[in-house]
Amino acid sequence: MEYTYEEQVELNHLLESYQVVEPFMKKYKRLSYIELDYSIVHDLTLFTIKPDFSFEQLEAQIDRLVQGIPAIKQIFAKPFIHLKDETILLPTEAVRIINNHTIQHISSHSELWTDIKDNQIEPAKLLTRTYEDNYGIYENIVFCKVIDDILSFTRSNIRILKELIYTNQTIEINILERVNHLNYFLALGKLHTGYSRNFSSYYGVATKCLNRLQFILNTIQPRLKRPVYKNNQFRPKKIKLHKTNILSMHKDYHQIYKLSTYFAKEHIGAIKDIKPVDMKALQKNYFHYCLILFIFSIGHFNFTCEEEKMINFSRFSMEFHFKNWKLKLKNIKLEVGPALSIQIEKDQKYEFLCIPSVLKETTTLASAVKEQYSADEYIICTPYEDTKGLFLSMMSIESFRRIQQIILRGMILTDQQRTDCPFCHSSLTINEEASLPNRPVYECLSCRTSLSYGYCPTEKKAYSYTKIAGLTKRHFKEEAWLLKRKLEAQMYFRNITAINEDMEILCPYCNKVHP
Repeated sequence: MEYTYEEQVELNHLLESYQVVEPFMKKYKRLSYIELDYSIVHDLTLFTIKPDFSFEQLEAQIDRLVQGIPAIKQIFAKPFIHLKDETILLPTEAVRIINNHTIQHISSHSELWTDIKDNQIEPAKLLTRTYEDNYGIYENIVFCKVIDDILSFTRSNIRILKELIYTNQTIEINILERVNHLNYFLALGKLHTGYSRNFSSYYGVATKCLNRLQFILNTIQPRLKRPVYKNNQFRPKKIKLHKTNILSMHKDYHQIYKLSTYFAKEHIGAIKDIKPVDMKALQKNYFHYCLILFIFSIGHFNFTCEEEKMINFSRFSMEFHFKNWKLKLKNIKLEVGPALSIQIEKDQKYEFLCIPSVLKETTTLASAVKEQYSADEYIICTPYEDTKGLFLSMMSIESFRRIQQIILRGMILTDQQRTDCPFCHSSLTINEEASLPNRPVYECLSCRTSLSYGYCPTEKKAYSYTKIAGLTKRHFKEEAWLLKRKLEAQMYFRNITAINEDMEILCPYCNKVHP
């Protein structure tokens, strides 16, 4: 499979991030759960963001880019071009320009005549001159190269800054709140050991840098369809910079020349030669990361296991228990690669098959897995936030909560008695006031988990859903990227079905709101 430059950069970033898993797997081929939990704090990082810059330097770099924005906008609007003209024969109805050469040519080429009426010639074709704008001059190629450098620089830093800012807002601890799980802050503390920056020292400047980088990106992206950039898509990866007359004398192009030399001097944003990523190594490391993250998530969500039992990663199979629930996590070897089976059992059994994949297109993968293995639900685990599937990433601190959300759904789907609260150690009771005929509402007085039933009139099927009793709807005024994250977590990952912005339950069958 061929990858674009940006995809190669992203894959290299992933490979660098998940390579930390490989030495851990080699060092600890067998260990107990207590040893694994200790190693997560001291030897292995399940969550990290590694900004390799100082904010002072980043601000100076952004200042320099912002200075060039007016020149960039002007060149996008009115670039230098060369007119390419050509003399050709065209059908009469398509001709727009005629001159003396046209008359002389048609008078001496009677084979192009169709008829003569009233001493007038009716020609079939005429000789004309066409003009075509040529955007492929050297200065425009340099301009496009600078644009690529700016896009590469802004996107990579935006990704880092977004995670920094969101993580700061996530780890705002309120010990008295009852909406999060009992082990939530314990899990955060262990994951946070891989993150060393002091939040209060950088939060303000990080927000400022993010807004300015987003301004640069929003200015350039809508203009990428302009001819000066669109018609120069196929150009050399490396361009030797020469100070031509246009780059020297024209004020806008001179700004581009100075930006180009600045990029070369500071080594920022520049497109470098990237070796093809070892996809097998990346896939292997990501699978092992997901495996350890699943163990971590299960162990911090009520379930316990035999602490002294040795974990064998090469032939992994592990059993956890909580009240009358039993959860079995094991490694499944398929033709398409390894997968993780989560079997949850109480009054009945339900199995999730989770397939960690570093591919962005997983349609064929999901189809192939269904043919090889039978499960109740198939979930693609992906390190890409903008891809359909379960977003599990070392750069997202809430990855473990997404796994716990799946476990919660499995616990509710396998429970028919509705006596034990699946979220905490308390019991469920029926709320008579909120219940409807044949649709009882169960609540936990300790953690306020509310478990109800819905009915889809389209598919004529019943389904279960959860809420938090008495939870006040929150209104978010955030940017799009942060709003998406906050809407996902607005019910603190306690919902087992999708919800909309108003915290209304969406039917898992038709994706609509039912009364």
